[in-house]
Amino acid sequence: MSTTKAPQQRRAGDLAPDPEMWEALKDGDGLSEILREFYGLVYDDPKLNHFFVHTTKQRAIEKQFNFLYSIFAGEPVYFGERPYNAHAWMVISHELYDYREQIMAGCLRRYGLPEHLIHRWRSMEEVFRRHIVKTEARGRKIKGVELPVEGYDPIQMTVGGLCDGCEAEVEPGEMVRYHVRTGATYCSKCMPEDAVAPSV
Repeated sequence: MSTTKAPQQRRAGDLAPDPEMWEALKDGDGLSEILREFYGLVYDDPKLNHFFVHTTKQRAIEKQFNFLYSIFAGEPVYFGERPYNAHAWMVISHELYDYREQIMAGCLRRYGLPEHLIHRWRSMEEVFRRHIVKTEARGRKIKGVELPVEGYDPIQMTVGGLCDGCEAEVEPGEMVRYHVRTGATYCSKCMPEDAVAPSV
């Protein structure tokens, strides 16, 4: 029986691995520096910070670091949701998307990234515009099926966490309800009144 692994699928075009970019980002150290400044600005920006009320700044940095690492270095280090699902509930216009990109471009220039690499970075981000810009929230899509935009579903916690309502500790094995759009999770003691029926 063969144990040969199938070759990893390589991205092409604007999402192809970019060794020059990765070298300019000091194999990740520079990327961390850029993202710390970027999310510092985002979390202070009233046009953008409401999209991040359910995640810490450090968590946002870590997820984006792994996502960009996987693109620029071509390494399979990102295991989160793809942009289509990660932004499904966010109503983002072309103007807001451009605004976010201008903030990032400023961070890249202050870091000292050469203009031709800034152009390549922005071309990479432009690939995801069609997945993110929309006029109304939509459900996440799992195996081709779009989930509801609103409502709560029950779930049994496999790892511990915190309730988004009262911030009490939620133990592994405890049943909670989570909002299907935002992912906000509530323990049985502070369940929102509209979280009475699971979504379909």
